[in-house]
Parts: sequence; C-alpha cells; structure tokens
Amino acid sequence: MNDSTAIRYQFNPLLTDTVGFFDYCIPLTNESSPPASDSLKKYYDFSVFNYITPPPTRKLLLETTSIFTPNNLATKHTGPLAINRMDTDWITIVFLTCLIILAWIQSTYSKRFMQIFRAVFQPHFINQLEREGNIFRERITLGLGFIFYTLSSIFIFLLFREFIGLPPKLPNIAFAAIIFGSLLLYQLIKSTVINITGIIFDTGEYARQFQLNALLFNHIIGVILLPVALIALYWDSTAFLIVGSVIVMLLAAYKLLRNILTGWANKSYNLFYLFLYLCTLEILPIVMLCKAISKI
Repeated sequence: MNDSTAIRYQFNPLLTDTVGFFDYCIPLTNESSPPASDSLKKYYDFSVFNYITPPPTRKLLLETTSIFTPNNLATKHTGPLAINRMDTDWITIVFLTCLIILAWIQSTYSKRFMQIFRAVFQPHFINQLEREGNIFRERITLGLGFIFYTLSSIFIFLLFREFIGLPPKLPNIAFAAIIFGSLLLYQLIKSTVINITGIIFDTGEYARQFQLNALLFNHIIGVILLPVALIALYWDSTAFLIVGSVIVMLLAAYKLLRNILTGWANKSYNLFYLFLYLCTLEILPIVMLCKAISKI
C-alpha cells in the first residue's frame, strides 16, 4: 500500500457526522484532522482530494431579518433576589383539612349553614336559628370553629410575615401554633367573663346573645378567610392580605354595632357596664394580643 492509494480520511466541513459512527471523521472526504489514535496516520495523503472537495476559504455571514421582536419591558430588579425558603407544607395540609371540613358541612348541614349566613347579615333570622336547635352544641359549630381558628392563625401569620417580620429563632409552624393557642385562650377568657358578668348583673339572656353574635361572626370570618389566605399565600399577593384585613375589620365593626344595639335594647342593662364590656373584652384583648405576639 503506497501513500497515494492508502488515503483513508479526508475533511469536508460541509459534511457532518451526526451519529458519531466515524468518530467525528467522514471516510473518503477531505479530512484534514484524522483521529489522533489512528494507526494508519502515517499513510495518509491529503493532496489528492484537495482538488476534488476543496475546503471553504472563509465563513460567510449573512444578515437576515430576525423573527424575534424586541420588547419594551423595563427591568424590575437590578440585583439578585433572595430565595424564599419558607416551608409551607404544613399550611397546605391545613388548607386541605379545612376544605374537607367545609365540603362535609356543605353536604351534610347545608340548610343550617345558610341559616348562619342569614343570621349574620339579617338579624331577624337569629330567632329561626335558635328555634331549630342549639347552635352552641351542634357538630357544625365544631367544624366551623376549627376553620375559624386555624385560618385566622394562618392569616395573622401571613400578616406578620409580610408587614412586621417573623421571629428569626422560632420555626414558622411553632409561631403559627402560638397564634392559634392565643386565639383559643382569648376566646375562652372572653366567654368566661361574659358568663360571670351575666350571672352577676342578672343579664344571662343578653350575655348569651353576645356570645351567639360572636360565634356566628367567627364562623363567617373563617369561611371568608379560606380563599383570601389561600390566594395570598400561593400567589404571594399583598393586595389580598389588605383586602382580607379590611373585610375582617368591617365584620368586627358590624359585630360591635350589633352588640351595642343588643345592650341598648335591654333597659335594665347599665350602659357603663356595656362600655366596660366592649373596652375590656372586644378592643383591649386584641391590642394586647398583637403587642405580645410582636415581641416574640
């Protein structure tokens, strides 16, 4: 085998070995760079094929119209953004649990559920609500109460995360559990004081009306906070937190007005005790609760 007939590889830049069968080299073409490990390298002669398939002298760059059009969007962030590594798996479990409970209530106690809504926004439906059972001892109260306390805790947790800040050395789930326990403790103390004052001042029926109003409004607030907290968490929307806060404050103001009208309708009820009740059990505990949680 002489050098002129033992040509094995030549280079042609217009050909491409897409499958790698020839180890990036095309046989019998103008291959100027044969494999380094080829044992027949000493027999190669590339002069013959230079006249057959000469390599291109230079690359031709052609200018064409791009199919991609520029946009006028302004840069929103100039620097790197911190990754939000907050664990929300436990919040997802809470949301799923509340959705299951709400579906159970809607399928089993749909009539009673509608009566609660009507009693909140139309006071004359309270008599119908009480005639058909004791709402304090029904199963629907347990389900709606769980929804209220858990979603209120998550909503307050989101408010702290967005506007105040979370405790750096406290796990998120522990902080939410503290809020949950604080709400339960506040409601327990509030109910106990209302019952005691009802016995002392012989206004047991009106004390029961106060507790019934609080119970009904809590149920409605819990149901309203479910979509608000869900969207605020997973869409990271501050606007929904503000909207939810406004709705809760409006319902709280409406409940306060209902309690004032309930006490005003009782001629034997001293207005001083009504004012004392509103200040000590409705306004002051909420302020103290927010103050205590913010120092954690």
